[in-house]
Amino acid sequence: MTTPQHAADHGLGNFSATPGGGQPFDTPTRTPRLLLRERDDAHVDLDGVWWPRTGNLTAELHNLVTALTGRLGETTRITFDWNSLSRWQRRIDGPDGIEVTNPLPHQPLHVMFIYGTGDEPLRLLVIEPNTGRAQAEATIRSTIHPN
Repeated sequence: MTTPQHAADHGLGNFSATPGGGQPFDTPTRTPRLLLRERDDAHVDLDGVWWPRTGNLTAELHNLVTALTGRLGETTRITFDWNSLSRWQRRIDGPDGIEVTNPLPHQPLHVMFIYGTGDEPLRLLVIEPNTGRAQAEATIRSTIHPN
């Protein structure tokens, strides 16, 4: 008889800080619904679009940060109007090394700023999780390919 294996036995959902400060995290438990513009796409207001699966955005941050590591390197700070979408605002764990704050004064509603080690943030339009598929896909297309 075999012993049933649990998700934690495979490292799924088991995000623990690495010895150097938390990142990179383990493999994402779910691939984020995320689309980014090309890096050389200059003079744009948004760098990409994120369509979270739940109203608890902070619960999905590890997966988002992991997906952005190739683009940003280590994430140092995330600014967003958490109350605009996240009904169950929580914080990311301290050992993860990420400062999670309210939006900057000039930051548009529904746009998340994610900072790596550089000064310029990656700017993501955050689509409300309960948005219908057709509307979300249209928003993604018009954001990534506006012309």
